[in-house]
Amino acid sequence: MKRSNLIILLLLMAISGSAQTAKRISLPEALSLAATGNRQLQIQALEEAYRREVTRETRSRLLPNVAAGAGYQRYFDRQVIFLPGSFAGTAKPVQDVAVGGKNAFNGLVSASQPILNEGAWRQTKAAVYDEKIQREKTADLKGNLGTQISIAYFDMLLMQSQLALHQQSLERNEKALKDTRSLFVQGRSLKQDTLRAFIAVENLRSSISYLHNNLEVAGIQLKRLIGMDDSTALELSDTLAAEMPATGAYVLEEAMATAVQRRNDMAVQQLLTEKSAVDIAAAKAERLPQINAVGQYQVQAQADNFRLGQYVWPPTSFVGLQIAMPIFTGNRLKAKISQAGIRKQQEMIGQDDLQQSVRAELASLLSQWREANEQLRIQQRTVELAQISYGMMDDRYRNGLSTRLELTDAELALTQARLNHLQAIYLHKVVHVRLQRAQGLLQLP
Repeated sequence: MKRSNLIILLLLMAISGSAQTAKRISLPEALSLAATGNRQLQIQALEEAYRREVTRETRSRLLPNVAAGAGYQRYFDRQVIFLPGSFAGTAKPVQDVAVGGKNAFNGLVSASQPILNEGAWRQTKAAVYDEKIQREKTADLKGNLGTQISIAYFDMLLMQSQLALHQQSLERNEKALKDTRSLFVQGRSLKQDTLRAFIAVENLRSSISYLHNNLEVAGIQLKRLIGMDDSTALELSDTLAAEMPATGAYVLEEAMATAVQRRNDMAVQQLLTEKSAVDIAAAKAERLPQINAVGQYQVQAQADNFRLGQYVWPPTSFVGLQIAMPIFTGNRLKAKISQAGIRKQQEMIGQDDLQQSVRAELASLLSQWREANEQLRIQQRTVELAQISYGMMDDRYRNGLSTRLELTDAELALTQARLNHLQAIYLHKVVHVRLQRAQGLLQLP
């Protein structure tokens, strides 16, 4: 008996130890977690680091290049040179002469420094633009993630609030069903009333089950966005509280001016347009001459033995200039310049199209914002009236002046008004987030 009690105690301890404590987070905390935990953002950060290294690599083409080398060769037959026979002391017109040792050593240090390389300089400038573009793309991704996380957070708040309302309505309808059944047994209610109350209860239970499932799915999506483990239980600390609608808060021209200054995707497009001009200059620069300063210091020795201490190491050194000038490249450079010109035209058209798209997006969101404000005012007033109506009908029912059916209809109207009010609050917050994002004002911390 004692042993079984001990086993039960150990099982209870194991269960309590494995139970997870839900992590409560607010919306600002969720955004802060995503800044370090989101995997897409981590990938983009690595892409930004990659572009920095590409810039360093490209810039190295303008810096000195120093190299050292050494070599050893073993000749089984001595090297041969050809000399006039008179030089070699023979009557032959040309005489082959074996020279050098069978062991040959050499070592050298060489250096080169670009003096004129306009193409490399232009390519370095283009690489710097690529680096700036990736920084803007990182910031743009942060803005997109901030929008997605905010809306996902509001989705969960909406479903939690809807669940609470449905649960309250279920309790009232279960009480109504119990009362209706009691009256039906007493012969004071119709079977149709009982059936209607039963259907209302079952519909509410179905809605609650559906909301529970959607809430679980939304929680998984939110945890993925902020980089949390799926096994971690999540609890939201914020509430879907109503806010007073703002009047005259946004004007299209002002919003557009803010977007031009703050939107990262517009900054990316501007940088791409500027970079296309640099690409044209880099393509044209390949037609220019390249001048490099070069130098080398070399020592070498040859012998038939390995007595290195007896070797003689005569040095050879030089400095000079190397000039390279393309004369004919099979129209490759001409085609490359044309490609860069076409790309510039594409980027300029894309920039104009993006501006028009942003203006249309802002105009649409401003219209939605005005409608969201109006709907929030209407639904707030509707809830107040529905509450008054339900209170009056409840008093009439208690005093025997109305039927259970009339009270049920009033309860249904109140629940629907509250649900519509929640939806209006949700849309108001979502449109505000999207409007902030459209102006480039929403970022992860």
